Amino acid sequence: MRDLPRAVALAAVLFAACLPAALAQGLVDSPPPPPLPAGTRAPAISTTAVNFHGPVSLSRLRGKVVLVDYWATWCGPCQMATPTLQMLHRKYAKSGLVVLGMDTDAPDTVKNVPQFLKHFGVTYPVAVLSPANIRSVMAYHVDGIPAQFLIDKKGIVRWSQSGFAPGEGQELSALISKLLSEKS
Repeated sequence: MRDLPRAVALAAVLFAACLPAALAQGLVDSPPPPPLPAGTRAPAISTTAVNFHGPVSLSRLRGKVVLVDYWATWCGPCQMATPTLQMLHRKYAKSGLVVLGMDTDAPDTVKNVPQFLKHFGVTYPVAVLSPANIRSVMAYHVDGIPAQFLIDKKGIVRWSQSGFAPGEGQELSALISKLLSEKS
């Protein structure tokens, strides 16, 4: 348990190590500013979910509560967070929650995504790294993974965080329940 902050820091460093490659490939123009705060209108996301073979966009999800999770297969805290995200998906999908996984694996590790999804029994939509996903990483100011953003029915970020701690599923579940009960 004491190693968790170190693991989160390591994930942030490894993620930051991918940023120069994205900058060099012209996929992004500059490093992200500080993480996107609650109360901010959620930037557009338009991508393709590999496990649903179809387009996913925030504009099409308006009226639903959306939990966006930036993660990677090699990230220990991301692996710890995935069962909680899957539990939240199972519990609230029929009530209007959409969990959207945004994979940030580099080209040499993206091949691990299908096995990761199968291993963790992921049934929510997941998009793999693409230029569109890198633009959304920058728009959401993701500076470490996992990074999660809870977006209300009106498209406003209501909660965000970098990292993951065991047991936070209950707090997040209560917040999701509250947001689902709000009018759109």
